Amino acid sequence: MSHIIIGTAGHIDHGKTALVKALTGVDTDRLKEEKERGLTIDLGFAHLGAKATIIDVPGHEKFIRNMVAGISTIDVVLFLIAADDGIMPQTQEHFDILKILEVKHGIIVLTKTDLVEDDWITLVKDDVSNLVQGSFLQYAPVMPVSSTTGEGISELKIAIESLIEQIPSKEDKGIFWMPVDRSFTMRGFGTVVTGSILSGEAKVGDSLELLPYKQLVKIRGLQSHGEFVNKVVTGDRAAINLQAIDKEQVHRGDALAVPHYFTSSHRFDGRLQLLESAPRALKSRARVRLHIGTAEVMARITLLMVLKIEPGESAFVQFHLEKPAVARPRDPFVIRQYSPAITIGGGVMLDPKAGRHKLSDPKVLEKLQALEKENPLEVLEGKLLSTGFSPQTLEQLSSDIATSRETVQQHLDDLEKEQKLIFLKKEGQKAVIHAINFEELKDLLLESLAEFHQQNTTKLGVRKAEISKILKQKVDQELLDFVLEDLEVNNQVTGKSGLISLKEYKVTLSPEQQNLRKKIDELLLNEGFTTSSEQGMAEKFSAKIQLVQEVLSLMNSLREVIRVEGNIYFHPKRVDEARERVISFLNKNKEITVSQFKDLLAGSSRKYALPLLNYFDGIGITERVGDVRILGN
Repeated sequence: MSHIIIGTAGHIDHGKTALVKALTGVDTDRLKEEKERGLTIDLGFAHLGAKATIIDVPGHEKFIRNMVAGISTIDVVLFLIAADDGIMPQTQEHFDILKILEVKHGIIVLTKTDLVEDDWITLVKDDVSNLVQGSFLQYAPVMPVSSTTGEGISELKIAIESLIEQIPSKEDKGIFWMPVDRSFTMRGFGTVVTGSILSGEAKVGDSLELLPYKQLVKIRGLQSHGEFVNKVVTGDRAAINLQAIDKEQVHRGDALAVPHYFTSSHRFDGRLQLLESAPRALKSRARVRLHIGTAEVMARITLLMVLKIEPGESAFVQFHLEKPAVARPRDPFVIRQYSPAITIGGGVMLDPKAGRHKLSDPKVLEKLQALEKENPLEVLEGKLLSTGFSPQTLEQLSSDIATSRETVQQHLDDLEKEQKLIFLKKEGQKAVIHAINFEELKDLLLESLAEFHQQNTTKLGVRKAEISKILKQKVDQELLDFVLEDLEVNNQVTGKSGLISLKEYKVTLSPEQQNLRKKIDELLLNEGFTTSSEQGMAEKFSAKIQLVQEVLSLMNSLREVIRVEGNIYFHPKRVDEARERVISFLNKNKEITVSQFKDLLAGSSRKYALPLLNYFDGIGITERVGDVRILGN
C-alpha cells in the first residue's frame, strides 16, 4: 500500500499544530512569524510512522487559500473541534471545503478536553453529530484528546492506524501528476519542490514538465517520507530536487507532470454546486477565487443553460481565468467569493481545455453530461461523443482524460467490441471516432446534398473541396473522405467527374433551361474557334446572364462544352478538330508556335488560340518547351 496523506482541518486555535506535535513530535510551525504569533500561516508537514504524512493547515480565515492547497491532496482528515469552543465559523467553512473536495475518510478529534467537564464534552459531541449528519463523517469515530496532558493521544494513534489499513490505494491513471505546495532552496542541492503524487511514478534522472509554463525540468534527487529514494509513486509525499531551475521559478499552484500531456488554458468547464450557506444566488460574470489543486486563480464565471444558481443548486459553468492554469478532468475545485472571501461552493472539473461556448447550445450540454460520468470507460466514451466530427488519436485521448496510453487503449478495445467505434487514419496516425458521431455525419451529409440538389437543379453535384461549405461546418478532410467512401460503397452517393451527388439524383431542367441548352450547343458548334462570351450569349438569346451561367456550368460538367481559361467555351467537336490538327502538324513538324496554332484554327485569334493550346498542355496533348510546343505524352 502507498503512503497515506492525512490533513488537519478546523477553526483557528483549536489545536491542530499542537495535536500534530503530540502525534509525531514535530512542530510544523516552521516560519519565524508563526513562532512569534503562535499562529499557523502556511502548510506544515510531519511523518506519522512509516505509512503516513500529516499536512497541518492554517485555521485562520485569512489563510483559507493555504488550507485548501493542503487539503486538496489528502486521503484522510483529522477534523478538529476544540471542546471549550465547539463549532466555530472556520469549523463550518473547513467542513464545507472537505465535502466539496470529496474527502472520503476522517476522524473527528475533540481537542482541549482538559479544559472542560465531561458533561460539556457530551454537549459538543451532540452538536458535532448534527453538523456531520449525512456526510462522509457521519459514522467517523469521535476521539476526545488533550495535547497538553497526552490524554487520548495513544487511542487516536490506534484509530488512525486502523483507518489507514482500510483505505484503498489511490487510483493510478499512469501519468505522473504532482501539484506543487512548496518550493525552497536546500544548500548543496538547489531547488526542491514538494507535493503529493496523485498519479504515476517518477525516477531520478526523469524529465518532467513544469506547468503551466511548459518548462522541461530534470529530477536530480528524490525524497519520500524523509528518506532518499530512486523512485516515487502514486500516493507518496515527495520532495523533488530539480536541476537548473531557481526556486523563484516554481510556485505553489504549479504542477509537475509527464511532458506533453497537459496544456494550460484560460477556460475551464465544470459542474458547480453552490453551498446552501452561500449568501446569495450566483449570476454570470461574477468574479470568484477558484481553487484547483494547490492553485488559487481569479476567474469570471459564465453560467451555462441557466440564468443564475440559487444556494443549494448546481449547474454547468465555464470559468474564464485571469491567468492560465492547468488541471485534470475530474479534479475537484472550490470557489470562494471575491469579497468578502468566503467559501460559497465547488464541484468537479470536466474540461480543463474548454473552448468558447454559445450559452444555449444543446451540444455543450450533451458534451458536459457525457464528461460528467465517473466510470473511466464511460468518461472515455463521453469524451469521444463530445469531440463530434473530429477524429481523436490515442495521444489526444490520453492527454484529454489524463490517463496512460495503455489504459486508454484497453478502454478503446472494450468499446470496439461493443461496435461503438470507427477507426481511420489522421495525419498518418490511427484515429477513432464514435460510431454515433460517424452515423450522424453521414446523415448530415446526405441531408446537405439533398438540400444542395434542391437549390441547384442544374448542377450535377458539389466538389469535394466544397463539402464542408454545404455542411456549414469544418470537418476533418480524412474523415470526410472516409465517410464518402462508406456512402459510395453503400450506393448512397456517387462521385463522378469529381462531383459528389446523391446516387438517385438526376438533373432537372425547366423548358427555358432546356431550350437555352440546345441554343448554346448549336451556337458554339457554328462559331467554331471564335466563340461568344457568357454575356454575348445572354444578349444573343435575350436571357439573364445568371441563367446562361447555370446552363453553361451544367454543360461543362457533362462535357457538352469545354471551358478553358478566361471563361472561354468551345464545342467538344471543335476541340476534337483542333486536337487532330495540332497532332497532325506536330507529327510532321516536331514543334508549333502559338501563331502557327492560330493559323491552324482558320480565322481564330490569339485570344482564343492560346487558352485552347494551354488546355491541350494541361491534358497532355502538347508540351510547352520555351516558346514552342511539342507533342505530349
